[in-house]
Amino acid sequence: MSVFAALTEKPWLTPGVPSAASGDERPGPWDRGIGLGLFLVVVTMIFALATMAYLMRMGHGVPEGSQGNDWRTLREPPLLWINTGILVASSFAFLIADIAARHGDAPAMRRGMIAGGLLGFAFLAGQFILWRKLSDWGYVLLFSAGLCKVGDPLFTFPFPQTILGNPALAFFYLISALHGLHILGGLAAWGLTARHVFAGEPPAAVARSVQLCARYWHFLLLVWALMMGLFVST
Repeated sequence: MSVFAALTEKPWLTPGVPSAASGDERPGPWDRGIGLGLFLVVVTMIFALATMAYLMRMGHGVPEGSQGNDWRTLREPPLLWINTGILVASSFAFLIADIAARHGDAPAMRRGMIAGGLLGFAFLAGQFILWRKLSDWGYVLLFSAGLCKVGDPLFTFPFPQTILGNPALAFFYLISALHGLHILGGLAAWGLTARHVFAGEPPAAVARSVQLCARYWHFLLLVWALMMGLFVST
């Protein structure tokens, strides 16, 4: 079961969730949270592998002298912290929507869903602006001999490109893009869930979908916080 099917499946088909339907439909074979949980396990493994590759490329866990000498610490632009704050606010908005749905507060649930989704779009827009800023500063992708590398404007000496490229920046682009794709997936699921929320269905009927949407968003915030810690500490 995909995360989108899990988030948009009719809540009254799930055992143990209050039903607003007539009760003539049969319960689903399993709780939708299991499908989302399995998906999050896969995503966790993807980011764990990216983290291990980041640390190994930096030189941790490899024999002394075998690591490259082209790794240079990233500078953290202020916009990076602003975007992180936006993602925190978005996750908090989804938390409010989740709590309101479970307590039957339809207006608060709708406000939380609106704020969470809009802040999610704002986070993506901020990340795109950040990429543009990095490009303006000279952190651009270089293509040479079929290899994609990231140029560092602080080092303009006549080094060969295999040394001039900064892999730390390449990893930042890779990890932030990977996280952004999962944000896009979460926004797609948010849109499908919001369609039911604003269709006038009672909170009890959409509580499970809102809960899973919030759970996925909290997970994305946790992943980004860990990645931020990785970038800042290295």
